[in-house]
Amino acid sequence: MKKYFENIKTIEELKEKYRKLALKYHPDMGGTNEEMSEINNQYDVLFKKLKEGNQESPVDDGFKEVINKIINLNVKIEICGSWIWVSGDTKPYRKELKSAGLWWANKKKMWYWHSKEDRKKRRSNMSMQEIREKYGTKTVNNTMKVIA
Repeated sequence: MKKYFENIKTIEELKEKYRKLALKYHPDMGGTNEEMSEINNQYDVLFKKLKEGNQESPVDDGFKEVINKIINLNVKIEICGSWIWVSGDTKPYRKELKSAGLWWANKKKMWYWHSKEDRKKRRSNMSMQEIREKYGTKTVNNTMKVIA
């Protein structure tokens, strides 16, 4: 059995590696259902292990499901902290984005997703540039390159 997640020590590293693997092995991107199933199984086991060892920073496992649902869309996917932001020509994919659990941010003109733990009682008026500077950003494009 191939090990997909070697030397992963944090949930953030796990998410980044999962995103790269999904771009390569997802059935919509040329991979097989068997490969993706094995990746998902290994992700679940390691996620649980990392989460139990890191109770100070709980993360919702919905990240994996959202990435799986939107990875094949021709949009810009950006990870800022534990939030997923989607931009570009999203209008043709509105239904897919909504069904994946993303919400429309009218002021930013972008779609977003975040875990339940990241929900705040008050809204932030930060610009996307301020969000990127504060939390960092990783962009995934369709050529399987992660741009820091």
